[in-house]
Amino acid sequence: MTDTAREEILGRINQALGRRGGGEYVSSATGAVPTGSPTDAAGSGTTHSTSAEAGTEAAESTIPAAGGGMVNQSADYLRTGTHEGEDLIELLIDRLEDYKANVHRVSGDPATTIAGLLEPGATIVVPRGLDDSWLQEFSGEVSVDAPGQELSIPELDAQAAVVTASAVAIAQTGTIVLDGSPECGRRAITLVPDHHVCVVRVSDIVDIVPEGIARLTRTAALTFISGPSATSDIELKRVEGVHGPRTLDVVIVDDAS
Repeated sequence: MTDTAREEILGRINQALGRRGGGEYVSSATGAVPTGSPTDAAGSGTTHSTSAEAGTEAAESTIPAAGGGMVNQSADYLRTGTHEGEDLIELLIDRLEDYKANVHRVSGDPATTIAGLLEPGATIVVPRGLDDSWLQEFSGEVSVDAPGQELSIPELDAQAAVVTASAVAIAQTGTIVLDGSPECGRRAITLVPDHHVCVVRVSDIVDIVPEGIARLTRTAALTFISGPSATSDIELKRVEGVHGPRTLDVVIVDDAS
């Protein structure tokens, strides 16, 4: 992640939490007690005010938080981004490439691009709801993972790649979200194979996280993907493919027409 992206994200976190630059808490509701402050250390979950009326307003604008404190619900959260059109797409591409994902942009049918990313004659797995036309130029074997016909872990490990659609792509963080729908599939099929080809429609790209969350079903099994799997836990050396696919190819499809 670039320094600029990190500063933008941390700045928005501080704004959402009501903090100044130095981490000092700033409440936008009179008398609201910040989570983790000495006042609510005993876990009382109460709010304090100078009058009954102010106390009522403060209570209505806060919600219980883990640990017994209260979180300000009326904080001035940034809910809509400022990027749109081509700038929005370019921002997503920049962040994806920063995470070392391979990005391919196409207009219309992505079948040729997808076939070019897969080894001829290879065996791949797809979720049951994937658009069949996307694989019409692929010459290999396609295994469909569906309820009652789930591939086992060894069978998934034997697949050369997995091809899925996506639910949402968040440009600011370079994050692709899968929601377990028929065209995204269950989580295991995108974690075990070493190569993931993920199709992102331009109409599913949003600027910031709140816009993305607003499009998702809260009870869905969500998978957030920000680049290929990588970790630097051991001796600060980057190792790819430990927790998921080593290679992530993102195919951005202009579906505006």
